[in-house]
Amino acid sequence: MQKFEAVRVIEALRSGISSRHLSAIFSYGREGLLEKMQRDLDAAAGDESSRVLVLKGDYGEGKTHLLNVIFNRAQEKNFAVSFVVLSKETPFSRLDRVYPKVVAGTYLPGEVEPGIEALLRDVRPGSAIGEEILTFARHKLHSKVFYVLENYFEAGDTQDLHDLAGDLAGHWLPVDQLKAVHKRNFGRSAKIDRFRPKADVWDYFRLLANLIKRRGCAGWLVLFDEFELVGTMGIAARADAYTNLGRFLLPGEADFLVSTYVVFSVASRFWPDVLLRSRRPDIDELPRRLVARGEPHRADLVRRVMNTLLQDAVALETLPAGEVRRMLAAVRDLHASAYGWEPEADIDAILEATKHARLRTKIRYALEYLDLKYLYGEEPQLLAGTPEELALDEAAAAGDAVENVDV
Repeated sequence: MQKFEAVRVIEALRSGISSRHLSAIFSYGREGLLEKMQRDLDAAAGDESSRVLVLKGDYGEGKTHLLNVIFNRAQEKNFAVSFVVLSKETPFSRLDRVYPKVVAGTYLPGEVEPGIEALLRDVRPGSAIGEEILTFARHKLHSKVFYVLENYFEAGDTQDLHDLAGDLAGHWLPVDQLKAVHKRNFGRSAKIDRFRPKADVWDYFRLLANLIKRRGCAGWLVLFDEFELVGTMGIAARADAYTNLGRFLLPGEADFLVSTYVVFSVASRFWPDVLLRSRRPDIDELPRRLVARGEPHRADLVRRVMNTLLQDAVALETLPAGEVRRMLAAVRDLHASAYGWEPEADIDAILEATKHARLRTKIRYALEYLDLKYLYGEEPQLLAGTPEELALDEAAAAGDAVENVDV
């Protein structure tokens, strides 16, 4: 590996932030889980169904890294891929606020830039793809979606084109404005149903899945990271989040996303701290409250969603010691290439010093060790710190775990 590339990888590891580039280089262990995910991708593409995987694992053990690995492999299989990190600004209780992030994080195979423009590029009115999409939207989706598409294909005004593309990307165009655009383009009025973003946004997800398939992709992979932040919401918002999760986990016959594989990454603590907590666990409290509010059908859906989370979540297994050792040896070799030296680093000693630490801490410890030895030429004395994790409750601020290595 060239020096510049080695430095780039070392800096990425030092930041502690996983990336697609890093995952393409560091892909160790967990072959069994990756094989399952690849089979799920093939199945979704083959029978045009939707599939969901809930992946649970401890903080700092490689969940986000694994999502980036499957991102790369899905693109090799001709899948469009969307990657969204859930947060207070992108709460899963509001799919109308999640959808714009999904579009903004959607990459077609071989495309460098994400977004809706790449999906709509070269789709012309009267073309086979254009007619298929319009027919699907006319008969299966909210009337607003159809009229946005129809006018997008016909728009001659640059501002109108911009506004219509913005609507398809989740920046909702008011219905009255859409009617005015339609009048300019077609000389007649359009009858458009009332559009409620929170209730009707699912049809935009369905449009996106269908458009990806019609563009010749094998399917669509959607990756949601940090779903555990649902636990920091209020109880009403959590009920909405579980209801929205039901859209993905338990779709109706006419409601599924064609050729779509969705993966949710969830911290293991979500189960004992939120679903099954000792005081008012969600699995009991939320259905009870929904029934009391006169929503028994929704209570049943939420209960089924939470039972699915309990029964079907797949655990991210701990990497075998041999794989961790191989990874740390690779970090040592990259450090040597990046800075042009021959480090004498005892990998077994690093493993012993971090034997109770998580994977992310082991890597950062190794980097700190190598940096100090490179700079001072002496055997550094380090202590692996204990990671701090935010509580998953309504009062907790959303955020990731902080891990430190103390010198």
